[in-house]
Amino acid sequence: MPPWLKFLTGLAVAFLIGWLFHGPLGYGEKLTNGLEHKAQAVIAETNVPGVTARIEPGSRRVLLTGPADAFQREGQGELKGINDLVSEIEGVSAIQWADEGRHGDFVLPLIVEVLLLILIAYLAGFGLGWLIFGRRRDDHY
Repeated sequence: MPPWLKFLTGLAVAFLIGWLFHGPLGYGEKLTNGLEHKAQAVIAETNVPGVTARIEPGSRRVLLTGPADAFQREGQGELKGINDLVSEIEGVSAIQWADEGRHGDFVLPLIVEVLLLILIAYLAGFGLGWLIFGRRRDDHY
C-alpha cells in the first residue's frame, strides 16, 4: 500500500470516529443541551422576566429572545448585562438576540469544529511520528 493511501485511510478513520461521537452517539447534542441549560440558568439569575435562551442547532451560538431593554442586555460599566453573562459561559461561541437579526459574525458548525480539531491532532501525531520514527538515519560520521 502506498504511503499516501495509508495516510488518507488513517485520516478517514479518524474523521469517521469523530463524526460517530458527534452525531449518532450524541455527544454533540449533549454539549449543546448543556450549554442551553447553563444559559437558561444564568438568565434566570438576572431576574429579567420573559427572556429565554436556546442554542442554534448544530452550533454553539446562543439565541436570546425576550423583552429586555438595552441596559439589561448590555449592562453598564462594571454591571454586566445578559450579553456579558451568557458569553462568559465556557463553550459559548457567540450570542444573538432574535429581534436584532444577524450581525454577520460567522460561527462554524459544531461538526466542522470537531473535524478541524481531529485534522490538527492527526497531523500533529503524523508529524511527531515522522520526526521520531520516519527520518533516515545517517550511520557514518
